Order: sequence, then structure tokens, then C-alpha cells
Amino acid sequence: MDLDKKIATRASYGEALCALGEKNDKIVVLDADLSEATKTNMFAKKFPNRFFDMGISEQDMMSTASGLASSGQIPFASTFAVFAARKSL
Repeated sequence: MDLDKKIATRASYGEALCALGEKNDKIVVLDADLSEATKTNMFAKKFPNRFFDMGISEQDMMSTASGLASSGQIPFASTFAVFAARKSL
């Protein structure tokens, strides 16, 4: 990751997930059908067995992330904040 290069925050997120995934095989990524927008598609291409597209189901994604965390995985659940907040009501 080049720290002097200006790129979109979400692109940095995708790159950082890939870098973390290379260092730790317990890192898993969940996405709510937005991998192109959140740039988690970078992680999905590099680590397809550790990427989960949960569809448009943020509540399920968060519950799944909790279960993965309680079993020793390190989940990153990715969606837009407005969807995560709306679905939790």
C-alpha cells in the first residue's frame, strides 16, 4: 500500500483487507451484496474461501459475523452505514 498515493477510502479499505488477509488466515470478510462498492471484491478475488456475500441481509450478516468471531475468526462485515442502521430497527 502506497501511503503517498491519494485513493478513495473504500479502495484503501479493500487493499488493507488484502494485506491483513495475507498475514492472518483467521481474517474473513462478509459483505451485503455491495462488494464492488465497498471494494471487498479485492479480498474475494484473493481469498475466495474466506469471503461471504450475504446478499441484502445486513441483520443476518451481523449475526453471522458474531458467530464467526465467537468461534475464533476475525470478521469484517461490510455494508453502507445507512443499511446497517436501518435494518437494525
